[in-house]
Amino acid sequence: MEENQIELTPDFELAFKLMNESQDHLFISGKAGTGKSTLLRYFKTNTQKNAVYLAPTGLAAVNVGGQTIHSFFKFPPRPIDPSEIFRRKNRKIYQKLDTIIIDEISMVRADMLDSIDLFLRKNGPDELSPFGGIQMIYIGDLFQLPPVVRRDHVELLRVQGYETPYFFSAQSLIHVDLIHLELTKVFRQTDLAFLSLLNQIRDKSIDFEGLEI
Repeated sequence: MEENQIELTPDFELAFKLMNESQDHLFISGKAGTGKSTLLRYFKTNTQKNAVYLAPTGLAAVNVGGQTIHSFFKFPPRPIDPSEIFRRKNRKIYQKLDTIIIDEISMVRADMLDSIDLFLRKNGPDELSPFGGIQMIYIGDLFQLPPVVRRDHVELLRVQGYETPYFFSAQSLIHVDLIHLELTKVFRQTDLAFLSLLNQIRDKSIDFEGLEI
């Protein structure tokens, strides 16, 4: 969708305003086709903030024109012990950041988010603030792909005190005022009857008649 074709709905405008003009931590959700990716691209084009765009997988990172979380923070491909997170000699890139956007947040584990918080406290602009004083923006749909948790990591997460593997169970969010915004208008589909069926499947309320259709 070209920028001049974007429909700036009230949800979209509020989300962009908070992304661009505040330092609030945000969780921006919405069903498939509600413009989450469009919002991210619009922000990249129109913001003056020094921001990076991350995702949990390589394909998702390509889709946002950014990097994987592991690549950007140089994390190993396994659960990380806090003792492995240290202050980098060359940390200017992190200290100059205003905003970090993580797309496909539904796939990011809670312990990963806590590792990001610890890393940014050690390497970001403000070690006393959550995530080093950097604005964190999470984008995604929790009805889509969940975090990948190997069987041998399930017990590890439980012992570490995580109620769920999802990002919102991260201990780093306990004292963060996370603002939730939901994009509600579906642009990808215009058939209202079909949209209704999709939503019923999404929230497991579909009946036999709907399944037949």
